Amino acid sequence: SKVSLKNIKQVQDMLNDRPRKTLGFLTPHEVFSKLLH
Repeated sequence: SKVSLKNIKQVQDMLNDRPRKTLGFLTPHEVFSKLLH
């Protein structure tokens, strides 16, 4: 089946905005942003 870029982006955003226990309940997006600043 074909997956659109829109669908991939939706899943990517969902996963990157999910808090992770291994990251101290921060989201991957938050951790990455802190590394950049």
